[in-house]
Amino acid sequence: MEVSHKDPQQRQQPKGQQRVLNPQVAVRVGRHANIRSHERVFGCKNFYYWWRHRRVTIAATALGLAVLVLTSGCLANPQRDQSRDLLDQLTLARGMLTEAATPLDDACSKVGDVETRLYGEPGLVDVQPAWSQLADAAHALQAVCGQSALLAQPTLDTAAAADARSRWQQGIQRELGLACDHLRAAASSLQRAARC
Repeated sequence: MEVSHKDPQQRQQPKGQQRVLNPQVAVRVGRHANIRSHERVFGCKNFYYWWRHRRVTIAATALGLAVLVLTSGCLANPQRDQSRDLLDQLTLARGMLTEAATPLDDACSKVGDVETRLYGEPGLVDVQPAWSQLADAAHALQAVCGQSALLAQPTLDTAAAADARSRWQQGIQRELGLACDHLRAAASSLQRAARC
């Protein structure tokens, strides 16, 4: 048996994997050269300073959110503004359809544009009940456009043609009245004065 002066734990391990039994204390930097500063270079900052900065961040965030909430109540609702614009256009188109001198194409294209915007622009459906009333008014005015176009067509002088023309005339008056009722209801829900 061979006698060795090495520790038995070191003798059993291969040379590349020797364990360190007495590690040396690593150098630690706890303070830096500036004596007047209480800041630590490495490690966690003092809890008081951390909490103070945290409070400032929380207070600034809360203040920003409060300002955002308060100012958002003052901003205009874009969908309601668009609905009011559509109400004005439908009221103008209805006025043009009641006058015999104005061409139907301008008024009917306005009504078609309003219908396209009512169904195509996002968020307008959420302005209830004004959206439903505007859509009903637009449908009634489209019916006026269709019946007016039928009246403008040349027809034969027969009893059936005269009867059809009379029904179309009555239909125009009825649809103009319905459109006015829907426009009044829409104006009331949008806090506007009715103009028909």
